[in-house]
Amino acid sequence: MSRLIKGSLLATASAIVLAAAPIAPAAAFDSVNWTWDAEVLETVAKTVNINIDMTPTGMLMVEDLQVFIGDAKAESTVSGVENNQPEGGGVVDLGTQDIQFHYGLGGNLLEDDFKSPSVTAGSVDEVDQEPNINGTVTATIDLGEVYVPPTESFDALTELPSVVSAATAVANNTNITSDTSIELHEGQFVFNAGEGSVSNVPGVDTGNSNLEAAAVLGVLALTGNLESSDIKATSTVSDILNASVDSSATAVANSLSVSLTPATPADSLVIADIVQFAFADVTAKSDVTEVSLNSYTNLGSLTSPIVNSVATAVGNNKSITVVAPVVAAPVL
Repeated sequence: MSRLIKGSLLATASAIVLAAAPIAPAAAFDSVNWTWDAEVLETVAKTVNINIDMTPTGMLMVEDLQVFIGDAKAESTVSGVENNQPEGGGVVDLGTQDIQFHYGLGGNLLEDDFKSPSVTAGSVDEVDQEPNINGTVTATIDLGEVYVPPTESFDALTELPSVVSAATAVANNTNITSDTSIELHEGQFVFNAGEGSVSNVPGVDTGNSNLEAAAVLGVLALTGNLESSDIKATSTVSDILNASVDSSATAVANSLSVSLTPATPADSLVIADIVQFAFADVTAKSDVTEVSLNSYTNLGSLTSPIVNSVATAVGNNKSITVVAPVVAAPVL
């Protein structure tokens, strides 16, 4: 089973003020087919006033700029893993066995006496006189058959091993965790050096250096002065006998995660200015083939799949979470 996801030119910018309001990350689908017909006449009037008067116990202030130029590739390959099971029971033929015995008539028994399966030499006391003779007797014995009971099968709940393959390629990543208020100015840029010539690229005066940089890079990308970055993750698993498989491939251009668990209500504040620019081909592929199981019981009782194959490709991603502080109950 294979999963393949690919993206291209991606740019996002946002200014965010959050106060004790959790935000969940967006979900993505491999494909979406949507048909919408609507005729709407609507008038919306809004007046919103937000006044914040807070005295946090502390503050985390971050000025962060990440620029990735080039390609990022990760590859994990697993093949030929075998967990052999015991053979089944049945009747085993033990075959035959030859034995030999040397004898001497009119004299002493030979020194090599009884040997098995063969005797290569023998002798007779020289003082013996004819008609004393010596010789060899060979006997073939049938050893018969024996029954070998089968070994019990393994319990998949406790005795099924796992093969894990993971490939992760990330260009830019920021992860911030705090229990006091956060002020963040973040810029993440992914691209590759181009071969075009640049004579004059007009700037954009926005008062935000990261947003201005994204605008200039966008023009350079559209005019052929930038090459796309290649962010690629590949996980390949094949030829697995008697083991579960967990294969994952993750390719990300820009990723930002901010988590605030405020110690007090006054700390439940995030002010963030975030710009993400990705001129990149983002590809993730997880490929699992030839997985076989035998001699296992309770496979239907497993809570996880025998084969888990996941591919995730992300251009730009932001996740910001503000947890409401725990407020002590009033004393009665």
